[in-house]
Amino acid sequence: MPSWDGDPARDWAEVERALADRLQVLLPGLVSRRVPVRALEAGPVRGVGRLRLADGTTLLVSSFPPGGLARLMRALVDQRAVLVSSWVRDREGLLLTLGGVPGRQPVRLRVVGPDQPD
Repeated sequence: MPSWDGDPARDWAEVERALADRLQVLLPGLVSRRVPVRALEAGPVRGVGRLRLADGTTLLVSSFPPGGLARLMRALVDQRAVLVSSWVRDREGLLLTLGGVPGRQPVRLRVVGPDQPD
């Protein structure tokens, strides 16, 4: 947990690292169990969506690069089976790669964080 030492930038970075650590524990199970994506809904801010998975997991995500959320929505409307095929953690956070979405490049989504329960 953050130390709250008075430096807001450092405190925020610690919070983001702790959040990514928590999500990193969840992601291997989603990939190995091949949990499908069930829905994509509008998120709390522009450019962010709620990615709802079949096991009840909901993540706030943004597209990386732009256009991925629209491609994902089209695949879901066409009733394609979309799965989290892989993930990677880089210096900016967690990046998901989705399988089952048509196109030359796979859809990649940056995980903004977990969604709060409704």
